[in-house]
Amino acid sequence: MASTIDRTKPSPARMYDYMLDGKENFEVDRKQAHIVLEAAPEAKQAAVVNRRFLVAATQYAASLGVKQFLDLGSGLPTQDNVHQVAQRVVPDASVVYVDNDPSVRLHAQSLLNDPRTGYIEGDVMTPAEIIANPVTQSLIDFSKPVAVFLVAVLHFVPDGNDPYGIVHDLVEQVAPGSLLAISHVTTDEISPVVSERIARQQLAVPLNLRSGEQIRRFFDGLDLVDPPGFVFTEQWAPDQKLPADDSPLKLRCGVALKP
Repeated sequence: MASTIDRTKPSPARMYDYMLDGKENFEVDRKQAHIVLEAAPEAKQAAVVNRRFLVAATQYAASLGVKQFLDLGSGLPTQDNVHQVAQRVVPDASVVYVDNDPSVRLHAQSLLNDPRTGYIEGDVMTPAEIIANPVTQSLIDFSKPVAVFLVAVLHFVPDGNDPYGIVHDLVEQVAPGSLLAISHVTTDEISPVVSERIARQQLAVPLNLRSGEQIRRFFDGLDLVDPPGFVFTEQWAPDQKLPADDSPLKLRCGVALKP
């Protein structure tokens, strides 16, 4: 299985793991991450804050009694995975992780020891295949509420692949009372210098930065949890109002309920 991993090319999942001070990354990932950090040193803090949003959104969904979680573009297992956070609140919560990076598959094997936790190698651009996968079907009952996470994923989906259609198709599959959590790198308040430098980076998967208005469209037809509403990731805390920081690299985020 290790032969499927290309150690000569950087992996977004492993780069993200490195920025979170993880250990599941290679020299090629660290080199590429440092190139990104030279252009935008705030990227590391953005990754940390984004992870904090994922944890907070998971805790919130579990606190509502949601017992099913679909984490698309989950990346490498690290501390405070969705199943760990959710099961601290709802012990019988079930979680399906989805990623298209072969590196993730290797590390996901440790998660499979938990019968309520599964992993599939899938692409967010083909949501019907993810839903139909036997692992997904065995762990998630789509007649009951599901928390769908697209955390730091959609900015890797170019407009030509219809990101809004992908989100719509996913939301169509889940029951009323389900939650959709999204975070996305934004052009809002971004430094023009940082934006230009990021655009020049030769990432394994290019970033597609979008405005807050464009990102908010992903929640059309859903009821945003407010407070905190549609905010920057560092501001997302239910029933609280947190100040935004002055970082020149930000992510917009929100959690919404399907009525």
